[in-house]
Amino acid sequence: SSGINAEWPLRPGEQSELKIISPPDGRKHPEPCAVSCAGATTTKSSRWHDSGHYPGRAYLRIDYSACGFVSSPVVSVIGKDSFVMGEVPPVVEFVRQLSEGAVYVYTTRGVTAEYATKQQWGVHWTASGFTCQ
Repeated sequence: SSGINAEWPLRPGEQSELKIISPPDGRKHPEPCAVSCAGATTTKSSRWHDSGHYPGRAYLRIDYSACGFVSSPVVSVIGKDSFVMGEVPPVVEFVRQLSEGAVYVYTTRGVTAEYATKQQWGVHWTASGFTCQ
């Protein structure tokens, strides 16, 4: 046996199981409302900015508003670049919740927006949250 589930991918109307055991808002939500949403910035179109709030760092705004979350999701981010195969640049040091539909992703200290743009850094992100109360 190949170990591959013959029922994958899911058929229309079926759902995979996702449990969020510690949501950022600390409230209970119905489990069928838990969804994951993911995306990536392209290395050539990432719009890095120098931070005034955290001097010496660059940031990138990730908009996940199309995911339809009713509260802040759990967001995970990993950096990527277009030059070094198999290595991850030291892009993401922390993520700051901006609003109900976006986060800012900050680089490590000492990275300018110009450098991050020149290196064509981008990010892959995943947000897991609830789409109903």
